[in-house]
Amino acid sequence: MIVLGVTQDRNVVEKIATSLAMPAGMLWILMLTLCIQLWRQKKQNHVGRPGVIGATCCFLLYSIAGNGIIADQMATALEVDFLSINPLDEPPMDFVVVLGGGGGMGANGRLQGNGSGDRLILAAQLYHQKTAKRLICTGQRIASMNASNVDPADSSREILMKLGVPESAIETVGGRNTSGEMQNLGSRFKDSKERIGLLTSAWHLPRALRLANRNGLQPVPLPADFRSAPKTEGFTVGQIVESMIPNGFALGATWSFAKEYLGMLVGR
Repeated sequence: MIVLGVTQDRNVVEKIATSLAMPAGMLWILMLTLCIQLWRQKKQNHVGRPGVIGATCCFLLYSIAGNGIIADQMATALEVDFLSINPLDEPPMDFVVVLGGGGGMGANGRLQGNGSGDRLILAAQLYHQKTAKRLICTGQRIASMNASNVDPADSSREILMKLGVPESAIETVGGRNTSGEMQNLGSRFKDSKERIGLLTSAWHLPRALRLANRNGLQPVPLPADFRSAPKTEGFTVGQIVESMIPNGFALGATWSFAKEYLGMLVGR
């Protein structure tokens, strides 16, 4: 902090201090302190080698999982094939499949967009500019893990209707996960010659397209909700230092991207 105070402006120091004061940052400091103390005690033969190595591995894993730059690189690896695609420039499609996950029930009982809500915004844009003749919303809740009694497909449909899409232009298809959704869509469009678009988050598209192809679909990829940062010439000192301190946003993003890689690994 002293070095940053001398070399950077006050705003950088305040942002770094705030990151350290958050729960994720405080836990990081405590884990680092524990590792240093254990290594000191090991030199005095007061603690065993396995305990020191285990604590250090936990600290390193937590640091990597919460690192903003690493999360950005994971997003880039998933999204790189779709960076040149602008869905709004695509020729007209008979159907655009909007994968569930873009909306949900708010605490006040109102259906609202969530962190992936760009899926629904883009779907409405595609319909209103006549790129999508009809929309298909997917998703079926897992009752034991969702007490809202609203399926993702239904929440997407309701939000799209509030964005001006008529109910007659929206269909719903069930499926408790992406694999199940693609199986249902494969049956729905078996031997169909219609032009179909697949709209989901850009970081989710590689796995969704692979599952679509497996079920006989060849949809047009329509990426939304990019998570990778716009490309620049590099990172500033403040960005690098801040990214080293784990934060909730990076941890959440890493969780989402790791889930995609795991799904691809097990073929789901």
